[in-house]
Amino acid sequence: MGVEKKVDIRTETVDFNGQSAILVSVKDGGCVIGTCSVGNTDRSGSVNSLTRVLYIGNDPVLNLICPNHGNKQSDKLVSFSPGFQGYDKKINDALTNSFNRLNEGESLQSGLRDLMGLLEDGVYTVYYSDYYPTDGNGIFFWGGYNISHEVHGTAEHNRAIGSGTFKPCFLMPTQPMDYYTARTKVSTDEQVKKRTVQGIVYHVTGLYSALLKGHHGAVSCVDNNMPFRCAVIEKIAEPYTDMIYTMPAPTTPPAEEKAGEDAADENAESEETPAAPAEAAPAAEPLIELPFKGITGFRSPSVKIPIEAFPKDMLRSILEGRSEYKPPHFNVIAAKLQTVRRKSVSNNVLPYSVLDRAEQMPDCEMIESAYAIDELTDEQLNCLLAGDVECNGKIIVSPNFYTSIVTACSFLQFKDTKRFVDFSIAILENPELAAAHEYVARRVSSQSDNKKIFDFFESVEKSGDPKYDKFLATAQTFVKRYKNR
Repeated sequence: MGVEKKVDIRTETVDFNGQSAILVSVKDGGCVIGTCSVGNTDRSGSVNSLTRVLYIGNDPVLNLICPNHGNKQSDKLVSFSPGFQGYDKKINDALTNSFNRLNEGESLQSGLRDLMGLLEDGVYTVYYSDYYPTDGNGIFFWGGYNISHEVHGTAEHNRAIGSGTFKPCFLMPTQPMDYYTARTKVSTDEQVKKRTVQGIVYHVTGLYSALLKGHHGAVSCVDNNMPFRCAVIEKIAEPYTDMIYTMPAPTTPPAEEKAGEDAADENAESEETPAAPAEAAPAAEPLIELPFKGITGFRSPSVKIPIEAFPKDMLRSILEGRSEYKPPHFNVIAAKLQTVRRKSVSNNVLPYSVLDRAEQMPDCEMIESAYAIDELTDEQLNCLLAGDVECNGKIIVSPNFYTSIVTACSFLQFKDTKRFVDFSIAILENPELAAAHEYVARRVSSQSDNKKIFDFFESVEKSGDPKYDKFLATAQTFVKRYKNR
């Protein structure tokens, strides 16, 4: 009878580029929680897609269909696995134990130790971050993935954000909706007020993490208008290469050589004519070059860590390991993918107040814009309002005007509500920007308690001006809901 290997867990805090990160190395882990590829399981007959699953224990929990042969720039089709009915008690106990220890004041390294032992081998980073308990499109996450559908923001390489770092902030569930009960919510309504940590999440893809612990707490936090702060686990496995910026070599000979060669000529000319003022050489444009050998380091969504910052044993673990591999019980997981979900016998539904507040939370487009744009000045906004995508000779957001308007609205809504409202109303007042009216009206109507928007939409409703026709229905709906509130 074989002896079970003991899990080797090591933690280290590393400093790099003016920041720090907590790294956790897992060796001989339990492979109880992780992700893996299961090949092509698309029942539509497409041969161009690959399927990945998030598994817990012997069960697939989330199915992610990756189109274009798993292209990392493509969004995934996500659904809750139909056969999953909940995880084993031992797994639940480990999650609960880690959750309680964090709320008792233990550090991430200590509090998550038991949970880290359940993961696949590799190197992870752990940190705290606030999450929006939605599917990234205004729908509360629990019960938002019952039908397989494309979820914006699930691509590993986000086109809007590019190669920069970002913090995932949207959720996927790991419990069936059947588990929700109003009685449990009554107790968590009080508990969330005393907790410093509301959930534990495991990053799955793009802007999305799976909530391992805290489903009822998420309902209570949204209903009580509280932030949903989570302990986050991200695997570090993807290599990256930073671009190196260099200046071109000077094309003129060094001053010493020129002085020696032309000293006599210069002296002769100075006796006859006064010297002309020297013209300033134009500034050379920086060139972008890629290193010819190797890579800069390894990354997860939230951190890019240079190779030299890694402890040697952790770097060896990344280089010798695999970013994703099949667990020993892969065949059991794959067999359960064909399971048909039993009919739900639960009549429990989420409170309307929770669903309503979820609609008002930031969505994927807002988060992408917040990471893609550093700032938008009033001068740049005025250029956009004039129908121009450039300001002072530089592209403001995108060469495409409609894309620029969409991104600017998302950025302002996330960063500066007042400027967002003013910018949106200015667009809606301009008939020359009618192509963007419908989108902007829907976007700004999310500010359901804003008096300035109400006044504007009420004037639109009463005016009867044809320039408002494209968003008249949106204005009428907003006014009606505002008055009912």
